[in-house]
Amino acid sequence: MKDREAYFISKLQDSPITLKLNDDGIVLNDYIYAMDLFCEGVHFLREYFSYYNIAKKAMLVNISDILAMGAKPAYAMLGVSFAKDMSLNDINDFKSGIIDICKKYNIKIIGGDTIIDNKLSIAITMFGKAESKIIKRTNFRAGDIIFFSGNLGNVSKDMKSLYRGHKINKDSKFYTPRLNPKFIFEILPFIRGGMDISDGLYYELNRISKLNNVKFRFFKKISKNVATSGEEYELLFSVSQKNVRRLKLIAAKNRVKITKLAKMLHGKEKFYCLPHHG
Repeated sequence: MKDREAYFISKLQDSPITLKLNDDGIVLNDYIYAMDLFCEGVHFLREYFSYYNIAKKAMLVNISDILAMGAKPAYAMLGVSFAKDMSLNDINDFKSGIIDICKKYNIKIIGGDTIIDNKLSIAITMFGKAESKIIKRTNFRAGDIIFFSGNLGNVSKDMKSLYRGHKINKDSKFYTPRLNPKFIFEILPFIRGGMDISDGLYYELNRISKLNNVKFRFFKKISKNVATSGEEYELLFSVSQKNVRRLKLIAAKNRVKITKLAKMLHGKEKFYCLPHHG
């Protein structure tokens, strides 16, 4: 599936109608625009989520794209295909999830569209106000150090538990990605390259290597679960060696765990991994 997605994007890239499509969002004037789909049967199954949590997660994964580029989410447009079997109570629960996240992040809904179909799907276009600098995937440089925030691997474990018929903690990142806007904006002056981790650590490192002609010298062994767990929405970012100490102080102040992952070197590298929604 991802091969067809990559094929389509590459063909658009080769045409004269597109701007650069290297990041999750595009910068136009002082705003970053990002759009994501959240579709039943691909990104979620309704038996694992409340409608409230479906709406929350759909919003949060879009907000993550905006934050990962160094912008503050400001506006959103919603396209929702409601499933035929959803009741008015279900739609109210869904609406509450949207409203609660918009209130938390001070986002205004400025338009959209709705239809009724067989499955529930959400398309969100998010507008973010650019801050002091833009974080891009193309700014990773040889000699810099790569970090990631938080813990990786738990989302994969929780998904496997659900597939086996077990319940998971209601606070799982699978339901509610943990975003750290305050931390991101404090480290923004020191970040070189950055992106969020949606398809798994190895998959994102492959993207970084291809875009920036770098390979990685890891500081410690990475477990398969940490390397391949998708939907983590933690920040993967780089800083120069001289800013490592300052970064650690800011992380400690904000009580955000960061892991020193690798030093980047000139070269190319490719890790074998399957895309998360392949």
